Amino acid sequence: MAKRGAMPSPKVVRASKQAYNEAFIRMNQPQASIESSLPPQVMLNSAKKSGAIDLDVDRVYDFLRAYQLELKTKRASWERKLCEEHGVSLMTVTILAGILRRCQTPSQQMLAKNLMLSASSLGEKSATFELIQSAINTGNLNKYQEQLQRLGLLAKKDHDPEAMMLLGKVLLSQGQNKEALLWLQKSTQPPTGNLQINGAGDALVNEGRILLQLGQTKEAENAFKKAALELDEPSGYFYLSQLQKSGTPDQKVYLLKAASSGILEACHNLGALELEEIEKRDQKPTSLQDYGMAKEWFDVAAADGFGLSMLNLALMHKAVGHEAESLAWLKKAQNLPEVKEQAIELRQKWSKTISSLP
Repeated sequence: MAKRGAMPSPKVVRASKQAYNEAFIRMNQPQASIESSLPPQVMLNSAKKSGAIDLDVDRVYDFLRAYQLELKTKRASWERKLCEEHGVSLMTVTILAGILRRCQTPSQQMLAKNLMLSASSLGEKSATFELIQSAINTGNLNKYQEQLQRLGLLAKKDHDPEAMMLLGKVLLSQGQNKEALLWLQKSTQPPTGNLQINGAGDALVNEGRILLQLGQTKEAENAFKKAALELDEPSGYFYLSQLQKSGTPDQKVYLLKAASSGILEACHNLGALELEEIEKRDQKPTSLQDYGMAKEWFDVAAADGFGLSMLNLALMHKAVGHEAESLAWLKKAQNLPEVKEQAIELRQKWSKTISSLP
C-alpha cells in the first residue's frame, strides 16, 4: 500500500488557502475592474434607440473591455487599430465617453476621460472641444496642453468657427479679454463665422460682457440683443435687462425670460423690483402675504441657494414678526461666502431686539 503523505498542519492549511485566495483576487481584479467601468445597459439601449450610436450593447461592451486591456499595454497605434477592428467610429467613442461621464463611479469617470482623450488624439474635434470646455469649467486648462494645441490649429489653420469660439472662451478665462473678443467675434460674424454654430448665443453673451468692460455699452447691447432675440439665449435676456431703465416693461419682460430658464439672479431681481413697488406705498406690510410676488421670487431664488434672496427673506420675516424664520434664513445665508459677512452683520444688529438670538 502506498504511503500517504503526511497531513499538513491546520496552520499550513490556513496559510495555503489564504495564499490561494490572494492569488485568485489578484488574477481576477483587473477583469472585475474592467466590468465595473462599463456603462449600464439601459443607457446604451437608450443611446441606440435615439440613434446616437448604431452598435449593439454586446459590441459596445466588447469594445470597451478590449479598450481597457489595450490601455494597459499601449501598443503602437493601438487606439486606431482597435477602433478599426471593432468597427467603432471616433464619434461613437466620443458619445460613449459622454455616456460614461453621466455615470457615478470613479472607474467609469476614468474610462470616460481616457476615451475622450483617445478620440481627441485621433482627430475627433468634438472630443477636443468637450475636453477643453470641461477644463475651462474646472479651471484645469494647464493639464490639457496637447488639446489646446489642437484647438489652436482648428481655429487658426482650419478656420473652424466652433474652435474660434472655444479659443475665445479659453482666452477669456485667462484674462486676455481683447484677444478673446477678437476670436469670439470671428466665430459669430461673417466671413469667418455664423450664428448657426453650437454655443453661438453664449459666444455673443461673452462678447457683450467684454464690450461692457471696455465701456462700449451700445455695442454690448447689440451683442446681447442678438443672443436673446435671435437665438433665445437665457443669459442674453438677463444681461439685456441690466441695460434697461429700472422697472420698465422691457426690463421685466427680459427678466421673466431669463428667470423662466432658471437664472437665479433674474428671479432675485424680479423680487427686488416687486419689493421696490411695495416700499413706495404708504402702508407697510403686516404679513408675508402683503409682500406678494416679491416673496415668491425670493423664495424661488433662495431655494436654489441665492444668498441675497435669503437675506431679503430674513428681513421680510423680521418685519412681520417671524423671528424664528428670520434667523433660519440668516443661518443659511451665513454658509454662503458671498453673503456671509452681511448675514453676520444683521445677526449682530438684531441681537439686542430678538430675544431668541444665541
